[in-house]
Amino acid sequence: MATDNNMTSALPDGTLLRSATTTYKIVRTLGQGSFGITYLAEMNNDGTANASTAAVYVTVKEFFMSKINGRKGTAVTNSDAEGFFDYYKKRFIKEAQNLKSLNHEHIVKVAEAFECNGTAYYSMEYIDGETLSGLISRKGRLREQEAIDITLQVADALSYMHNRKMLHLDLKPSNIMMRNGEAVLIDFGLSKQFNQSGEPESSTTIGLGTPGYAPIEQANYHEHSGLPATLDIYALGATMMKMLTGVGEMPTASDILNDGFPFGLFAQAGISEKTTAVVNKAMAPMSRARYQTVAELAQALSGKTGKDYEETEIKNNEKKTSFGQIVSTLLTIVICIVIGALVLNYAISSCH
Repeated sequence: MATDNNMTSALPDGTLLRSATTTYKIVRTLGQGSFGITYLAEMNNDGTANASTAAVYVTVKEFFMSKINGRKGTAVTNSDAEGFFDYYKKRFIKEAQNLKSLNHEHIVKVAEAFECNGTAYYSMEYIDGETLSGLISRKGRLREQEAIDITLQVADALSYMHNRKMLHLDLKPSNIMMRNGEAVLIDFGLSKQFNQSGEPESSTTIGLGTPGYAPIEQANYHEHSGLPATLDIYALGATMMKMLTGVGEMPTASDILNDGFPFGLFAQAGISEKTTAVVNKAMAPMSRARYQTVAELAQALSGKTGKDYEETEIKNNEKKTSFGQIVSTLLTIVICIVIGALVLNYAISSCH
């Protein structure tokens, strides 16, 4: 099986990886998938892995296609005669370069991309915490407000990406780390950069995503269709469903299309109608029926649209005006009383 192949193909602990400026020492393997192996590593900037200064821990992702790659020593071997490995390795490097340009508190920070051992790597900050998936498994499901708070953090990160013409394309609880109660997006293996015209920078197809978190159209997306933000919006809605209900097996997009949205799961979990409606719209089978931007979803979830913000501002101003008028009236009354008392006192003094 591919997973077993990956298990035997990971670099051994203690292996050194060198970029042009940095040495990384593998501490242990963190995770393995079809397109890569992720390691915890020590990073030193002086060209050695045993510097006297305290080492910085980072995550290093190695490009490794389990179906066509093997390992000989530390070098990656390649049984691909069609050029797929080189093609996707270039995409992997480009992806890292795109991610390096992102700077957001809820997105993992990428340090650099480099090549060695016949493949490509990129290093990023190490987040010492648990995944959102692990948090859900530990708790069974999350409280509604906790799930909303996490959703708004992820939405903020996605909105930042979308504004820079980038999609995540594989959003799910296992790709979200929790750091001191804050959500951080990780694993951008399927992410795609679009140009200013809304066209993909490369001719590679968009990945299929993860069943239960990917909408139907993701598998059939065609270029020249603009920036399809609704793909990530569906995945965000599905992530909300997992947080709020703790459902064991997520319904696929086809299940929802054929059987309808599982309102019963939300009612059983005691989720409010308002929050349920947000998830229902985010996961609509037809993309045009979903929220068209992440900001729209966040506004609906927080209960404030642009109009609401405007009305709130007006109400706040009205309250400030009313309070000011009351204070002004009271001051006038006090002044009149003081003046009246002074006049009366003067009159009495004059009589004597």
